[in-house]
Amino acid sequence: MKFIKYLLLLLFLLGSMPMSETGFLYAESSSEQKKKKKRKKKKKKSSEKEESSSKKKKKKKKRKKKKRSDPASEAEKSDTSKDDPDANKQPAKTNRFNTAAYADELFNLTGELQASNKELARATRYFYDNEPKKQLVALESKPFFTTEDFEKESRMNPDNLYVQRQLGMHYQANGDHNSAKEIYLREVSKNPYNPDAHFFLGTLYADLGEYQKAKYAFEEALYLDPNHQATIDAMSMFVTTEEQKQLSRDVLGYSSSKAPDGPAQQINLIRETMASGDYTEALNKAQEASEKYPTHTGFIQLIGENHLKLGRTEDAKRSFQRAIKLNPKDIQPHVSLADLYFEQGRYVYAALSYSDAVYIDPDNSDFRYMQGLSYFNAYEWGRTAASWEDLLHYRPNDPIVKTLLPQTYYVLAVEYNRIGNPTMGRQAFKNALSVNNNTTTWLPGAMGVLGKFYRGKNMYNESLIAFQEVLELIPNDASAYMGIGITYWEMGEKQLARASWEKSLEIKPENNESKGWLILSSQDS
Repeated sequence: MKFIKYLLLLLFLLGSMPMSETGFLYAESSSEQKKKKKRKKKKKKSSEKEESSSKKKKKKKKRKKKKRSDPASEAEKSDTSKDDPDANKQPAKTNRFNTAAYADELFNLTGELQASNKELARATRYFYDNEPKKQLVALESKPFFTTEDFEKESRMNPDNLYVQRQLGMHYQANGDHNSAKEIYLREVSKNPYNPDAHFFLGTLYADLGEYQKAKYAFEEALYLDPNHQATIDAMSMFVTTEEQKQLSRDVLGYSSSKAPDGPAQQINLIRETMASGDYTEALNKAQEASEKYPTHTGFIQLIGENHLKLGRTEDAKRSFQRAIKLNPKDIQPHVSLADLYFEQGRYVYAALSYSDAVYIDPDNSDFRYMQGLSYFNAYEWGRTAASWEDLLHYRPNDPIVKTLLPQTYYVLAVEYNRIGNPTMGRQAFKNALSVNNNTTTWLPGAMGVLGKFYRGKNMYNESLIAFQEVLELIPNDASAYMGIGITYWEMGEKQLARASWEKSLEIKPENNESKGWLILSSQDS
């Protein structure tokens, strides 16, 4: 029995080895084999449970990683490839990129970044607020100051001529010329040897139209400094009216006598050359003077004027823009650039340049009129109305504005009705009547403007209807027939266009525009 026990023990220890390796032959009873099978099943079940629990733990870990990182390929990898080497031999499944997840994650990251930036800005704000602000801020750098602000600054700096100048300019801009005069006279008495003080007083007198007093003030400035740049630049720009031109000649002549080789003498020589019609020579002299006196905007302005006389519009435009950049407060380059844009038909840019001139000289009603006319030609009806409403405060009975402004409001009224806003349309028509209730003086013109406006928008039927409305009001209106002809021409109806122009010439034979269109139509055929 002991031998059998030892034999069974040895077989148990060596039971997993094949016969060819042990050299023993053994036999087991059926009961023992059943017991072994049960033990193996139990081991398999326990191992499977352990594997399943480990797999669940790994899947949970991967789900957590998936929320924090890339959800693409990592989530679909199999864990069994590590345990089973044959699993790597099978073809791998193609992983799809979850674009929605990427987008959502990117959106969240962006939101977090913005939030962090806001928090950082909110936090650092307290550091900067607590620091003493040492940077000086110029008075003119702030766009909106009240009279109290200027007066307070003036009281705090009683000996600063240029702070006093700011207050004086503020008074001038608001029409309080007496207060401005008191400031400038006081500063002249305090600073009799500063040419700037005399120049400031001279500009006030010039604005008031008191040119003799302005001349005396400018000559005092030039007596102290014969090449005083501000005075010479101002005189080079005083060319609007005959009185201004005479003032400019007198003051520049005085400077020339004090400094024969100075910039004033150069300006006089250039103007004399321009008066003789030799614009090329005048241009050369202006360019030489500009190189010698590069900070004087007057020479750059003269360069632009001579380019314009020679037909070099782009060079003239660059010169005017250069003068504006050098000294934005000189009004003449703004006006010259605006006139150039207007002549080129670039009406929006012309209006913007005239707006700059209005900002510098708000009392000049001519600039306001040209600003409104430029917007009018550009079909910018709202801006036109605003410009000319302002102009009526300066020229309440201007006959042209009394005709064109109601036309502007009428076009606005028609447009409001067309887009489905009758309330605003009625208000616009009331505005037209409030400016001029005599509709016979402006309504036919308004319909003609409307016809051109719709033609420019390729609304040809509306354009024809508008011109027909003109003919109902004035049956023999040559301009209406001409407008109808142009609309037909753009529609491709050439025969109807020619017939309309011929009718226009029957009514008004000297209508050169209709003649031009007929010549063009004959050449086209």
